Amino acid sequence: MHTHTHGGRRRSPEIPWLLIVTVVGIIVVVIVAFFFLSGLAGSSAGTTSSGTATVKPTTSAAASFITSASTTSAIVIATTTPVTIPATGVYVKVDYIGGFSGTYTTNGETVKETDSGTRMYLVANATSTVTAVFQKSDNTATHPLTVSIYKNGSQVATNSTSAAHGKVTVTASI
Repeated sequence: MHTHTHGGRRRSPEIPWLLIVTVVGIIVVVIVAFFFLSGLAGSSAGTTSSGTATVKPTTSAAASFITSASTTSAIVIATTTPVTIPATGVYVKVDYIGGFSGTYTTNGETVKETDSGTRMYLVANATSTVTAVFQKSDNTATHPLTVSIYKNGSQVATNSTSAAHGKVTVTASI
C-alpha cells in the first residue's frame, strides 16, 4: 500500500466560486455607482434631458431646500416665494439671503429689526421723510443686500451692496 500526496495540499472546490462571487460583486458595485453618478436614478427636483435640475416654485414664505446627494457631493438649491408689495401704505423692503439688522425712522421714531430673507416692514404714521439703514450680519460678498422704500405700491427709493458686512442707507420723502 502506497499512498502518494501531490504537494501535501488538497485544493478546495470552494475557491473558484469565491473568486467568481467577488468579481460579480465588484461588477455590480461599479454598475450601481455609474447609475447613480450619471443621474439616471432621478431626483426629487426632477431632471431635464440635459441633466440640469429643475425646481418647482414654493408657495410658503420660508425658503425650501431641495437636496440631491451622491457619493461625492451634495447640491442645495434655495428658493423663496416673491413678496407682494401692498397697494396702500409706506413699507421698507429688505432683501438678503443671509441675516441682517437695522433700523427705519420716520417722524423721529426709530424701529429696530433683525431678520433674514425678504421682509416687508410697515412704516406706521409715515408723513415726512423715511430713512432705512440696514447691514449684513455676515461677511458674504457674493449676495447683495437690497433695501427699498415703497409708497402705495410704488418704489420711491432703493439702494444695494454686495460688500462683506455691507451697510445700506435709503431715504425717501413721503
